[in-house]
Amino acid sequence: MLRRVAVFCLAAAVWAGMPQDLAAKPKPAAMSPLPAGAISAAPAGHMQFEPGMLLQYKRIRLPPFYRAKGWRILYMTRDFRKRPTLSTGLVILPDRAPRAPMDRKIVAWAHPTTGIARKCAPSLRQSPTKAIDGLNQLVAAGLVVTATDYPGLGTEGPIGYLVGKGQAYAVIDSVRAARQIPGVGGSNSYALWGYSQGGHAVLFAADEAASYAPDLKLQGAAAVAPPTDLGRLLNATIGSIEGRVLASMTLASWSQKYGTPLNAIVDSKVQRVIDQVNSYCVDDLGEKMDILAAQKPLQQKFLNFDPASRRPWSAMLFENSRFSPTSRVPLYIAQGTSDDLVKAKVTLDYVRAACRQGVAVNYVALQNKGHGSSIDAAVPGAVNWLASRLNGGAIKSNCR
Repeated sequence: MLRRVAVFCLAAAVWAGMPQDLAAKPKPAAMSPLPAGAISAAPAGHMQFEPGMLLQYKRIRLPPFYRAKGWRILYMTRDFRKRPTLSTGLVILPDRAPRAPMDRKIVAWAHPTTGIARKCAPSLRQSPTKAIDGLNQLVAAGLVVTATDYPGLGTEGPIGYLVGKGQAYAVIDSVRAARQIPGVGGSNSYALWGYSQGGHAVLFAADEAASYAPDLKLQGAAAVAPPTDLGRLLNATIGSIEGRVLASMTLASWSQKYGTPLNAIVDSKVQRVIDQVNSYCVDDLGEKMDILAAQKPLQQKFLNFDPASRRPWSAMLFENSRFSPTSRVPLYIAQGTSDDLVKAKVTLDYVRAACRQGVAVNYVALQNKGHGSSIDAAVPGAVNWLASRLNGGAIKSNCR
């Protein structure tokens, strides 16, 4: 699907001898189609590329009803420690977008949990646009859409699942990359849009945007069912099979990203189940759930201790939680009142903290909606809010 090309080696070699203003922007290379998972490492010399730099792009065929053009992209970003890394993703340009590239506003989509195996990248799906909630409405509004896979999905892993800053940087840098595709361009005005894991990424991105990407102008962030206080959510859901599946993804990812072994927090039998869980993508888990539920490690004691009670796990939970915003970016937050995975009370506590800090928050309680059903209910209002923010509409808040 994607591949490394020799142009990166050449670009890196030439870069050192070029004037700085010319060397900073090597031209991206068109991609050649290869099987999924073909990217195995960063291009040679990638340390000299800037965050958001577009490295490769390739047109993809979209269903005609979208009335839009699409590209699969490979671009530079940074991980949670701001070290250079790679991400793949999609860019969608509506046919009805403004004719002048600089008038095209951008929405950066952050996807929900798809799994932590490399094959689970949304852009690797047979119909990758199905993973972008609200795409029909966004395209109808003439908005350019980016959709990162996050580093480690579609590129060399591991993925930083619920690692806030790393995912935030990938979301923001997808906007920078999209603006470099010939014929796409785009304004420096953008908004953020995410659901579940993506909602978590969006809240982090909203707080990081001003310092990380001062070249862009963030107009607002919309999040559906965003995990905020990860310690509370873990304790509230660890008794369910679904909660333990998500904990398996989190523990495995953090163990690899932070270099912390799992052998203290779970025993060897649980580790084997965690490995099994993480070999699947979420799309496959529905039919596997009964099999997983029958396994004793998922039925009995799962964790040896509460991660919030012992370092380094407590530090990881704190670092990757959002108890309140650290910026004044306007927010639209929608939350299902019957959500068993992201508890409404936890989200509401974040909203109240944001309101106390003077952040303009439009909070929508989705009555009787669970985690899976909340997104469809939230899309119309969220997309209208995003379009309004990008078109200079009044900032609305229902903080009390």
